[in-house]
Amino acid sequence: MRIGVVVDNEFDHDHRVQKEIRLLINEGHSISVLCFDFNKKPTYKTYKDIDITRIKLPKKLKDLLVLLSTNFSFYRLLWQKSISKFIQSNNIEALHVHDLYMAKAARKGIEKSKTNIPLILDLHENYPAAINSYQWATKGWRKYIVQPQKWYRKEYEYLNYADTLITLSSYFKNELISRFPKLNSIPIYVHPNMPDFESFSAFEKNEYNVSFQSEHPTLFYFGVVAKRRGIIDILPWLIELLENGKEFHILIIGPVDKADKTTFNSYISNAILKEHLTYIAWEDVKFLPAYLQKIAIGLAPFQVNKQHDSGVANKLFQYMYGKIPILATKCKAQQDLIEASKCGLLYESKEDFFKQLSLLLEDINLRKNLGENGKSALLELYKNNADTQFLDIYKN
Repeated sequence: MRIGVVVDNEFDHDHRVQKEIRLLINEGHSISVLCFDFNKKPTYKTYKDIDITRIKLPKKLKDLLVLLSTNFSFYRLLWQKSISKFIQSNNIEALHVHDLYMAKAARKGIEKSKTNIPLILDLHENYPAAINSYQWATKGWRKYIVQPQKWYRKEYEYLNYADTLITLSSYFKNELISRFPKLNSIPIYVHPNMPDFESFSAFEKNEYNVSFQSEHPTLFYFGVVAKRRGIIDILPWLIELLENGKEFHILIIGPVDKADKTTFNSYISNAILKEHLTYIAWEDVKFLPAYLQKIAIGLAPFQVNKQHDSGVANKLFQYMYGKIPILATKCKAQQDLIEASKCGLLYESKEDFFKQLSLLLEDINLRKNLGENGKSALLELYKNNADTQFLDIYKN
């Protein structure tokens, strides 16, 4: 089948999308990708098995169009026209579009192309909850332009543009059906943010080395650094524990949200935290297996809300792959995974965090058992259905 994949980004750094494409290619499907090109001078890698069409657009203009997209149709019309042309030029037989807000442009693009191909909508998150948690959309003058609360009213309309839906977790799938019973007429598949085992295996074979070392147990956070992700919330707690004599190191790898840079920088310049924290603004995922070998505890401190309830972050599966015990908040999907897999400890408050972290720091056997449980559960999940369900979409 000739499948068109639409991503409103540069595609090249989206590991979930790239993994899905590899799965489809391995099944014999032909893949074309439509995405943005933000570079003034093209420096993108070439892909032997993927035909890529890039829409050249300055990143600042794209951000402005997204800012206006709740109430104005400029962004939708741009995508609608591009999708229609993309379908016709590549003889697309099914359209796979990522994220809720792209659904209407995709459906209108299909109609404009005068084809009747199916639309598969891949939900990377609970978008209405997500946009209502983003500071760029909810603070200052932007909240009057973006009006993020309107997405709660738009959600059902946009879901219904799809012929098939993909969610990150069974919890989110069931929650959608509970709120919108008529969605029972639309097939909904679950495809969690599982690591790409093939890539991880290749990274390990190449034995990438990293210079990071610490004589103390290391707490690890990998991903975007933002208040909504919870990592900034726990920094003052970690300072307090260090001041009280606890011995550990903290390794954080990931870019900081612009809105949270001042707060984050104020914490990491704290005298005691500075001695016990290593911050790396970015590192290629190929180095991740090497870092995991040096880690004692993986942190998943996400703020508990509807967005984070909707799916398990990729980092949890990465920790499980590396046999790293997890310390996490009780976001519903990740709580279900951790409890079922017996691969970590959960907390609900500052005092609870202190208690669970102390248990992990003081008991190396507990850490080992939880880590091994996680790797076993991940392999079982992968073997049973993780990618099979995704491939079933196109078999059906």
